Amino acid sequence: MPRYRLIVVLAFASVWLFFSSAASAQNSIIRGVVTDDFGQLIRDANVIAESPNSTRSVESQTDEQGVFSFIGLPRGRWLFTVRKRGYQPVQGFAPVRRAGNSGTISLTMEINLLNPPVATTGLLAGVLANDLQTEIDSAHILFDSGEYDGAISAYQAILTKVPQFTSLNIQIGHAYLEMQDYDKARAAYQDVPSETPARPEADSALAELAALAPAR
Repeated sequence: MPRYRLIVVLAFASVWLFFSSAASAQNSIIRGVVTDDFGQLIRDANVIAESPNSTRSVESQTDEQGVFSFIGLPRGRWLFTVRKRGYQPVQGFAPVRRAGNSGTISLTMEINLLNPPVATTGLLAGVLANDLQTEIDSAHILFDSGEYDGAISAYQAILTKVPQFTSLNIQIGHAYLEMQDYDKARAAYQDVPSETPARPEADSALAELAALAPAR
């Protein structure tokens, strides 16, 4: 008799596991990948999923590949917010299906120039963001006081340490413009990569420069 009971219990457990696995397979799944302006994957970023139709929110974190995932979110349109120190927060909406794979959402974070991320490798490994901010502030002070040569040198020194701060080329261009060195101003504006958020500002500066001093 005990033997038959064991068989019944095992059979019941097998059925329960089958339906449990089937139900799990029907859960909604949505994934995301987070990168910076240069396509570098961002790890350990905090991701919050919020439903506009309720007060519910769920948190996750990106892994070493910059990937996050949510399983079991109710069907509907969800807002995903990504935050990490050193970057501007970014948000994006994506639809979640009732079951199965809802696809992958891609989110790009801009570096926060006022509080940039601390480098883990290279010349700035372990340098605090506040130290970088002090250097940037000092360069701005030189510019505002009309010491354009000093400002240019200061901006270029920062760029040597943090090459991704390409928007500083705009300030370098402005300094050369104040010195009426139009060729160097134009070259500085053109050094802002086309795929970065600062490029429209650089293009605007180039247009104004072209009206002031057409290229020869």
